Amino acid sequence: MKTAQARQQHKTSEGEFLYELKTYYELSPKMSESILESAKNCLIRDNVLKEGEIETSVISLEERSGKMIENMRKIRVRLTIDNGIEDTEIQRTSGRVWLRRLRIQRISNEALEQDGILSQEDLSKYLVCSVRTIKRDIAFIKKLGIEVITRGVLHNIGRGQTHKVMILGQYLEGKTFSEIRLRTKHSTAAIKRYVQDFQKVLMSIHHGIKQSYQISNSTGLSKVLVNQYITLINQSKSNPLRKAIMKDMVRQWNRSATRIKKKEVTSKDYMRSLAPMTGGKK
Repeated sequence: MKTAQARQQHKTSEGEFLYELKTYYELSPKMSESILESAKNCLIRDNVLKEGEIETSVISLEERSGKMIENMRKIRVRLTIDNGIEDTEIQRTSGRVWLRRLRIQRISNEALEQDGILSQEDLSKYLVCSVRTIKRDIAFIKKLGIEVITRGVLHNIGRGQTHKVMILGQYLEGKTFSEIRLRTKHSTAAIKRYVQDFQKVLMSIHHGIKQSYQISNSTGLSKVLVNQYITLINQSKSNPLRKAIMKDMVRQWNRSATRIKKKEVTSKDYMRSLAPMTGGKK
C-alpha cells in the first residue's frame, strides 16, 4: 500500500511529468528522473515561481546591526520551502527532523546567494516551528562543521563553511555520492547539482576567467557562491588528492563537451520536444 507521502508526491507537477515519461514514453524510473532534473534546470523560466517556492522580502546582506529593522534595506528573494520529490525522499529515508534541518540550510543559503540574510525568526516563520527549535537545529548543524549564516552570526561569515562547501570538500576527498548522502542526508540529486555548479566555476577559471563577477555572469551562479567555490579551489590546490580530482573534473567536462557537440542536433530536438510538457518555449 502506498504511503501518504508517496500519494502526495504523485499529486505534484513533478509527479505528473514523471507519469507522462514512464507511461507514454515507456522510460525507466531512473531515466525519467534524470530527464525531470534536466528539464527543471534548462526549461523552467526564471521569472516564474516554481512549485514549492515563495518570494519574500528579507534584510539586505549589506546591512549591519545597530539600526531599527524598519530602517534597514530590504530585498526580494526566492526561497525553496518544499523541493518536491527530493524533500519527500529525504523525509521518507531520514525523517521530519532531518528534513527541517536540511531546509534550514537550504533557505538560509538561498537568501545569502541572493544578497539577503534571514534571521532565526524568519526561519521559524517559513518552516512553521518555534524559534527554540530553530536554535536547537542550528546548534546541531554547527556540530557537523556547517555554518548556518543568519543575521545573528553575520559578523562570523567566512569563518565556517556552508553545507555546499562541506559537501564539495568531501567530494574532493574522493567520497562517492552515496557516501556523501549517508553522511549529510542531502539527496543524491542535490549533491550532483552542487558538483556540477562547482565544475562550472572550475572550468571558468581553467579557461582564464578569473574575476568572480565574470564567472557569476557566465555561469548564472551568485557571486557569493562563486566566491565560496573560488576559495575552495585555491585551498584545494595544495592537497595532492583534491588537485588530482579537480584535474579529472576538467577532463570529464572536456570529454562531455566533445560528446555533446557530436549529438548537438539530436539533443536540442529532444529537449525541444519536452518544452510543451514543462511550460517552456516550443
